[in-house]
Amino acid sequence: MRRYILILALTLAGVSLNAQKMQEDAFARANAYYNNSQYDSALIVYNRIISDGYISTPLLYNMGNAYFKLRNVPMSIFYYERALKLDPNNEDVRNNLAIANALTTDKIEPLPVFFLTRWHRSVGNIFTADGWALLSIILFAALLLTIFLYLTARRKGLKKSMFFTGIFALLLFVVSIVFSVQKSRYMNSHDEAIITIPTITVKSSPSSSGVDLFVLHEGTKVEVKETDGSWDKIRMADGSVGWLPGDALIRF
Repeated sequence: MRRYILILALTLAGVSLNAQKMQEDAFARANAYYNNSQYDSALIVYNRIISDGYISTPLLYNMGNAYFKLRNVPMSIFYYERALKLDPNNEDVRNNLAIANALTTDKIEPLPVFFLTRWHRSVGNIFTADGWALLSIILFAALLLTIFLYLTARRKGLKKSMFFTGIFALLLFVVSIVFSVQKSRYMNSHDEAIITIPTITVKSSPSSSGVDLFVLHEGTKVEVKETDGSWDKIRMADGSVGWLPGDALIRF
């Protein structure tokens, strides 16, 4: 039985390595198309990689660059935003996103953010969801070690030290778990979107007969608050809200 399990494990490992090699080859081929200014061909291969279930910051970043070269600013912003969602601290992505946003028509002045909320976001962006999960595992192991040392220590000084160290490790463990869950939920959410229609009028209700509120243009980022049929209720960075047809947006 063990022999068959070993054979199965080796087979699965081989399949996984082969699939990874194929994706790496496809990514290199797409990059070669990009370097030769064949941006449409590059995007075909990039999209094929995503359809196979593989995604990464470099892949999304390159797709944003390819769309930017094709002068498709809304789609370039879309992929830069997706890349930034995976890696919020990536300076290359941030810089290119700023360049693309500078080409959009709508200049939205965001509402001021409460300093505690800003601090919370900054701390959360220190690591990715996987990074916070890994830190949680490390802190849990540290917590178990301090508990073991506390129970086995004979000297009062060491016992007292392990007690307070354990409390500190427990607090950090809880914090890391909270951030890990929050980042994971954010990664799996699709409540942000980019407008892809050149010009669209935001309505007061989910209907074409609703009152016209204001006009938005392609490339503008919005937050989707709720959906009613084929309409999405959106919120702007400046706090403005309204309804748009769902097909005017592309979510990420």
